[in-house]
Amino acid sequence: MRCADGGFRNDFKSEWKGVTVFAAIALHDALCFHGDLLTAQERTAWESRLAEMGRWLFENLTETAHAYLNYLAANACAMTLLGSYFSNGDYKALGARLAAFCLEHATENGLIFGEGSPRDAVSPKGCRPIDVGGYNVEETLPCLSRYALASGDQKALNVCRKLWHAHLPWMLPDGAWDNSTGTRAFKWTYWGSRTADGCQAALTELGKDEPVFAEAAWRNFELFRRCTFDGLLFGGPEYHRNGEPACVHHTFCHAKVLAAALEAGVPAFERVGLPSDQPEMLKYYPELDTFRAACGNWRMDVCGCDISYPGARHAAGGSISLLWHKTAGPLIAVGGTDNTLREPHNQQLSVRPETCRSGCPRVETLGGGVVFSQQFCTSARLSARLLSEGPEISVKAALCSEDGAHPAEDIACLLEYRLTEDALCISGAVEQPQAGRVRYVLPLLGDKAQVRILRGSLHCAPAPMFNLSPGFLGKEYSILPSSSGRFEIKITVD
Repeated sequence: MRCADGGFRNDFKSEWKGVTVFAAIALHDALCFHGDLLTAQERTAWESRLAEMGRWLFENLTETAHAYLNYLAANACAMTLLGSYFSNGDYKALGARLAAFCLEHATENGLIFGEGSPRDAVSPKGCRPIDVGGYNVEETLPCLSRYALASGDQKALNVCRKLWHAHLPWMLPDGAWDNSTGTRAFKWTYWGSRTADGCQAALTELGKDEPVFAEAAWRNFELFRRCTFDGLLFGGPEYHRNGEPACVHHTFCHAKVLAAALEAGVPAFERVGLPSDQPEMLKYYPELDTFRAACGNWRMDVCGCDISYPGARHAAGGSISLLWHKTAGPLIAVGGTDNTLREPHNQQLSVRPETCRSGCPRVETLGGGVVFSQQFCTSARLSARLLSEGPEISVKAALCSEDGAHPAEDIACLLEYRLTEDALCISGAVEQPQAGRVRYVLPLLGDKAQVRILRGSLHCAPAPMFNLSPGFLGKEYSILPSSSGRFEIKITVD
């Protein structure tokens, strides 16, 4: 993959060379931690290669590069490390400049944005390209944290700590990173993102002063363990059970970050709670047009975000992108809204494509061979209130195609989600007389939840399904509204 200019291509069918930055950091660490294992001739060859990479990074991966923010954060780290290794002040200066640039890309809620094209995009709703539980926590923040520690930039380190605290509520109690609203959710694996490095090294280091960070690193590591078979980390919790092979990319990326954590030293730490153990009952993130709700053992996200990654979509239109229960785990977890391979060489095809379904609950209809669905609506309006029994979130949306087209006769729908300690109640109404052609699709993961249809009717027997992202088995329910266009569903867990 090495090119004449010193950069490395992502793969043999890709022109993208930004990945040079990760190879450079790894080569630097190999030399620093275990360079004594090399002969003098070998070490000279490795250092020559590292210098070659450094020149390419210095010349090509700057603020003006056509790259997502995680690459600039990684180069802030790489330039700082290589600047010290080669005593190059220009490299160190670029590292500091890139870090400052990246740290400016945070919302008022402390969420890093820049995982989209353009990096600074702002949607009509004011949403930003944010990949909270993917690239933010597995690459951008770890790289910025390491830059700050390596450079001794205390101001940047303090900002990094604040940003980590802002992202920690997105770790679920089982150690998963909730990326159901992320712009790059099509690469969501439940434990993180398919081709990023992971959070353990950064959080373990920060955890030496604040145990909550070490706790997060440990819980995520425990999830790695549950998704690992025969030494390989699988691309989702139930990939192995579904007969899917393991992509080795997940293993070598995350083995690398675990090695880095071990090199830095993993101290004993006090076990503490995470923010998601006792979350706010209702919180709104305008930069994602998303409400996060909690009641008792339930956690839920409802997403209306109108910004998406080029060629890929996450749950939108006021859909439930995540429903999690303490004893049942994830009941709804939405990666991509379809099985499109936005990054064909960085995603995985199923060996059982006939069972692969979108994990997104949605109101939809078929017209002229085109699916029109509420999950594609970018103009959905969300509102919420906190009642005595729990949060209630309301949605008004239109049915449209993936490219934004509407059916011959416009169809609007109303949705209401009521979360209590005992159940989630979903009620809906289709406002037009075409209700007979519309259905509510409810993909439900696992086998621990019970579904009661209080209004409307079951269209057919629930069909087995597998969602490639983040990788769970379940059943797809199809509910027809009543003659008045209404439906109501109650989900409980024994």
